[in-house]
Amino acid sequence: MATVIYRCPVGAPGECPTSATRGYCQVHMFQQLERYDPAEDVPLAPPPAPQPSAVPAAAGAGEAAGPATPATRPARRPERPVVRLALVIAGAMLPVHGEHRRGGGGLAVGRDEPDCAAVPGLAGLDQLSRRHARLRWIDGALHVEDLDSTNGTFVDGRRITGPTRIGPGQRLRFAMDVDAQVIEIDEFGAPR
Repeated sequence: MATVIYRCPVGAPGECPTSATRGYCQVHMFQQLERYDPAEDVPLAPPPAPQPSAVPAAAGAGEAAGPATPATRPARRPERPVVRLALVIAGAMLPVHGEHRRGGGGLAVGRDEPDCAAVPGLAGLDQLSRRHARLRWIDGALHVEDLDSTNGTFVDGRRITGPTRIGPGQRLRFAMDVDAQVIEIDEFGAPR
């Protein structure tokens, strides 16, 4: 049986340390480590070279312009600015993964949730459900949703009953004894 290790999915090989347990990259603090099996490692092919656009050259004097050829790339939608948020619980900062990640990103909160493994003492709080709440991105905005927990999820002191939009500076409470705050972080995982 092969040993399971976890590594950063965005760092170059050797740039980020690997780990025997699930957690976050020490170099790219906002990035959660992903399972990696060295026996299945296949070298990645280099990315394809960019293709020149097939825009016709302007016709000179006395030359007939040829038929226009379509561009080789489809038009791109303007990209939304990247907003990186984190949840601070009991002094631990848990980055909320962006929409681009597999499964839609977000963050799972609960005693048995792997995303909360880095929070000291959280697993021993019996007011908090095993699967308590989920933070997820909906149309580019972060929302929190209670997962039918016994003791509820609160945003700025009010108990929520459905997905509720949240942002930096808002305070969350899970059950009666787990306070958290939403903060904005930079690309390196440092608070702004």
